[in-house]
Amino acid sequence: MRIALKAENGGRFISRGHGAHPVRVIRNWELIFVLKGRLEMFIGADRCPASPGTCLLLPPGIRHGGIGAYPADLSFFWIHFSPAGEMEEDLLKHLPLRFDAGNPARLADCFRQFLSLQADAVADPDGLDLLAELILHEAFRESGGATLHPELPSLMQELRKILRLRFREPLSTSQIARELQCNPDYLGRVHKCWFGESVTDALNRIRIRHAMELLSSSSLTIAQIADEVGFNDPAYFRRRFFRSCAMTPRAYRKLKIREHVNTE
Repeated sequence: MRIALKAENGGRFISRGHGAHPVRVIRNWELIFVLKGRLEMFIGADRCPASPGTCLLLPPGIRHGGIGAYPADLSFFWIHFSPAGEMEEDLLKHLPLRFDAGNPARLADCFRQFLSLQADAVADPDGLDLLAELILHEAFRESGGATLHPELPSLMQELRKILRLRFREPLSTSQIARELQCNPDYLGRVHKCWFGESVTDALNRIRIRHAMELLSSSSLTIAQIADEVGFNDPAYFRRRFFRSCAMTPRAYRKLKIREHVNTE
């Protein structure tokens, strides 16, 4: 998942053993990544303590602040940023407020790169934006075989359900958008942001996967299989299959038949 961001500023906090995080409401988003010690915070009505390796995502317009004084050994990175548009704002709202960083060492390196570029005499806003996106990406990167998956927006849940259950139908992004009562361009952009592919590519990938199963297990002709999985043009089906599998449907079927031969 990629969320386009506009970086504002960042820094590293090192406690001197006194003071506390202010209670406030901010106009932008803030990400805090704790390096050492324990940061006691509340976000809205939720208490959100953060230990080393923990991140806090502070949304705009929601009251937050520290609980008690800063401990003497506390150190954390912070960055303020804004989403590039309404779609990105909606995606950010579905992320958890407190979570463990996927790879703390790599995330810390990303913060250091951001602060180094921020300190340069020559301003580079595009570079800062890219590093802010990288920081958010690294914060949610999978670690130890377990991936932190933010909750999918209901729009994406409904879209994926349609693709999974109705792939045999002559679907299009425009038709699905009408059913979901949204703009087709918006639907396509959100899907691309979450899954890294277009709605059409996702639909064709599901169709090709089912075609592979039929090529392996049925005696249907290639034209019949194309129609069965939702391709009304066998030639287009062959092109899409070759793009996905680097071989023709006929070659794939022959390969699978040879794999199933038992000479014992």
